Amino acid sequence: MPEPLKVLKVIANYGEINGILTLHKIVYMLQSKNAVDLNYKFLKYSFGPYSKELEEDLMTLRQLGLIVLEERGDEVAIKLTKKGDEVVKNISALKQ
Repeated sequence: MPEPLKVLKVIANYGEINGILTLHKIVYMLQSKNAVDLNYKFLKYSFGPYSKELEEDLMTLRQLGLIVLEERGDEVAIKLTKKGDEVVKNISALKQ
């Protein structure tokens, strides 16, 4: 399964993620614990782990209309769109 679809499933599992940096931290932790089969390269910055590839995949998901980034003051909430939710359900149905 392509990495962006795996990230879509991670977002779906959390329902909503408050902050792009939070998403990077979640994916980093899941990947380092082998909880999810993800293969992003992370750099350690002062605010935490960061992956350029993850950021690009996030923007691709947004451009495809699968996620929405809602600005809330200084934060950005990451949520699935209806289309994104349907994609996640179809992925899950294929695995069964």
